Amino acid sequence: MDKMRLRMVAMRSTVGDIDGNVSRIVSECESAASDGVDLVCFPELAVTGYSMPSSRSLAMGLDDPRIAPIIDASSDLAVCFGYVDPEGHISQAIAEGGRIIGQYHKTHLGEREVGVMTSGEGFPLVRTRKAVVGIQVCWEAHFPEISGTYGLEGADLILMPFASGLGGRRRQSSWDRVLPARAYDNTVFVGACNAFGENGCGVMLGGGAAIYDVRGERLGSGEGECSVTADLDPEQMCRIRAEGYESMRDVYFLDKRRPELYGRLSRGL
Repeated sequence: MDKMRLRMVAMRSTVGDIDGNVSRIVSECESAASDGVDLVCFPELAVTGYSMPSSRSLAMGLDDPRIAPIIDASSDLAVCFGYVDPEGHISQAIAEGGRIIGQYHKTHLGEREVGVMTSGEGFPLVRTRKAVVGIQVCWEAHFPEISGTYGLEGADLILMPFASGLGGRRRQSSWDRVLPARAYDNTVFVGACNAFGENGCGVMLGGGAAIYDVRGERLGSGEGECSVTADLDPEQMCRIRAEGYESMRDVYFLDKRRPELYGRLSRGL
C-alpha cells in the first residue's frame, strides 16, 4: 500500500432518478479529484437509489450509458459506487483510470432483500493504484468472517457502504462498536458511508461517514449528508505485518491464529 487520501461520501439518492444520482456522484468525484483524493466511495445503491423491492426493477449493466459519466470521472482517482446489476445483485463497482477494475456482489442479504435480490458468492479483492481493497456492504459489517477473509487475503482497506435508517449519534454509536473491531483485528483501514435523506419512496436514511485506522482509531467522521476525508499512511500497518515485533502492541493477530480449532465457525448453527 502507498500513502493515499480516502474520501467517504454520504449522499442522498432518489430511487429511480439515475441521471440525477449520477450527476451528484460525478460532481463529488470532480471535487475529490481537485482535492487530491485517491479513492472516493459512495453509499449502497447510490446510482439506483435504495428501496426494497423497488430497486430490483432498476437493474443495469456496467456498460449502460447512464453509468459512463462515473467511469469517465475516474480518470484521476478510483471511484467506488453502488448499483443493481442485471442478475439482481446489490453491487459495488470500482472504476479507475477510466475503466472498471473490479466489483463486489453483496453476499449476506438483509431481511427485506431476501427473496428480492440475488446474493453474491465470494469476496474478491480490487487492486487500485494505491491499495488492495475489499468491500462489505451495510449490515455485512457485523460479520467478522468477511473482514477476516479480506485480511488473510492481503487487503489494506475495507470499504463499507451503507443504506441504513440509523442516523446521528445512534449510527455513530453503532459504528464505533463494530467498525473499529473490524479494523483492529485484521490490521486494515476501514471507511464507511451511509445514504442520506428521503429516498423518493417515503423512507428516511440516516447519512453519516467515518474512517478508522488499522488500530481502530477514528480518523474522521461526519453526520447527515457529508463527506469525510483522511490521509492513510501504511507505516503502522507495514510494521505490524512485518515478521517479528518488539512488543504485543505491534502483534499481527492474523499470524497467531490456529484455524484447526475454528471448525465450528464454518458450520451452521
